[in-house]
Amino acid sequence: MALSFDDGPDPDFTPAVLDVLGKYDARATFFVIGRNAAKHPDLIQKMLREGHVVANHTQDHLWLNELDRDGIQDQVIGGLTTLGAIGAQGSSMFRPPRGWTSPTVADVVNGAGLRSVFWSDCIEARLSHGVRPAAEALVGQSGPGSIILCHDGGSLDGPNPQHIDRSRTVGALGLILRGLRGNGLCPVVLPELLRAGRPF
Repeated sequence: MALSFDDGPDPDFTPAVLDVLGKYDARATFFVIGRNAAKHPDLIQKMLREGHVVANHTQDHLWLNELDRDGIQDQVIGGLTTLGAIGAQGSSMFRPPRGWTSPTVADVVNGAGLRSVFWSDCIEARLSHGVRPAAEALVGQSGPGSIILCHDGGSLDGPNPQHIDRSRTVGALGLILRGLRGNGLCPVVLPELLRAGRPF
């Protein structure tokens, strides 16, 4: 199974996420926003040094299904260009903001040589029930092949700003990792999970 994190890097939450992942010797995939990556290249390099995968989550976190083809192209290629400029090129994965896509988005993503990757469960969708119940419910629903979505990014400036407290996600992460390991599940980076194919 795989853990994935969206919307970073964010100096308020990404370092804590990396600390928890390191404590449990777990690797994850970070779908980063180009605008944030350009502001915090040190956090991108830390992700890479610690064995995580960095992938494209657009340049500005705009809703791609609302853009025309040129706007989609700008967001997808812009994110790729930014990651390449800070030494994080190489991943062929892409995740559209909110998972919102369209035939045009798919065509642009495929034309850029990328593969869209979504998720099977999301910790933030469960956190209204409390950190521990959310973590336990998510672990109980996870199995071989699961892709869990979390968010390490809370702050974003620019054309689609957001300011979200991700501290409950950080608080749930250790509980999730302990629960997954207790169920015999090993978190791997998404390229490794995708190479493994469908579980039997």
